[in-house]
Amino acid sequence: MQHPTTQTPPRTSTDQARAALWTGILGAAKHIGRREPRTNAKRPPVVAFKPGAGETPVYFIGAGLFEFRIAQLMRCEHPVYAIEIPWPSQWHDAAAQNDVDASPTLQELVAPYVAALRDHAGGSPCVIMGYSFHGSMAFEAAHQLAALGSKVAMVMLLDAPAQYPAPHHVARQKLREVWARSPQRVSSGRRPPSIVARLAGSGAILQWTLFWTWSNLKGQFLHWVLRDAGKLTTKLDALGRPMHWRLVERVYANSLRSYGLRPLDCRGAIFRADRAEDCPGGVVDHSLGWSGLFGDGLEIVQVTGDHMSMMREPPHDRNLADEICGLLERFCHEPKQHELRAAAAAAAAER
Repeated sequence: MQHPTTQTPPRTSTDQARAALWTGILGAAKHIGRREPRTNAKRPPVVAFKPGAGETPVYFIGAGLFEFRIAQLMRCEHPVYAIEIPWPSQWHDAAAQNDVDASPTLQELVAPYVAALRDHAGGSPCVIMGYSFHGSMAFEAAHQLAALGSKVAMVMLLDAPAQYPAPHHVARQKLREVWARSPQRVSSGRRPPSIVARLAGSGAILQWTLFWTWSNLKGQFLHWVLRDAGKLTTKLDALGRPMHWRLVERVYANSLRSYGLRPLDCRGAIFRADRAEDCPGGVVDHSLGWSGLFGDGLEIVQVTGDHMSMMREPPHDRNLADEICGLLERFCHEPKQHELRAAAAAAAAER
């Protein structure tokens, strides 16, 4: 009697994505258990987070659990991929030693992500997406891809500010806005805010400044006195060593030290959360600093939840996924409508 042979079912793209995510989780677990890290050279740089039959693929810069969650909640037909590159060990060591000169610039930080994306997508049009600081990386990646002749259809920024100025610089600018005499208000005949209103706004700004100053001093105390490196992330370097969040933040901050924003010739979208961390008072910039940087226009989408919950907690994560899909469908529908109108106009002219 012959027994039927069992075959291992092929791994789906979702299985491969989970395996890639588990690489980082296991790397962090080995670090906690004081076991030797395992190099992650075999981890694919591009993983499929969601299959789809849509013509325009979407690429997340950064392949984390929350990006994976948003991709799974997206109900549109666009395939969604994520790019995660093990950072060179030199970058890890430079962050640990706070060696600014040895830290990568944003262009250097983004270059391996661009190489992986270009190898995967070729010259086909794509959408690039980034959450928080990964938004800055997505913006620079689009610049580098355009310089290489690739077509970036849109850059989607998930609650990602264009710049990260120091809190005291933000507070100074906001105080100037509160006390400035607005030419628009004078020309329109509207009465300026009262002294009481301005004092109240100034008090809120100063309170915000003190909070962030205290938070920063507390973090420095924990780091230097208690040797607390912050929470451990699943971000691995090329040697398989996981990085603490404080070191990741340091790489991000140092990468922006000489970076200058310049306009990008494509369309942009900013998904803006309810930002409790924004400085109160003065003029609110709903574009988070991205206005005027996209040649084909910028769309601002207000989403529910704050900077964290928009990605991590229901119903905010589903709302965000629905807004992303809605914008993608509108964006992809517009060229077709334009082609139909042009064809109708040509037919009418022939008559």
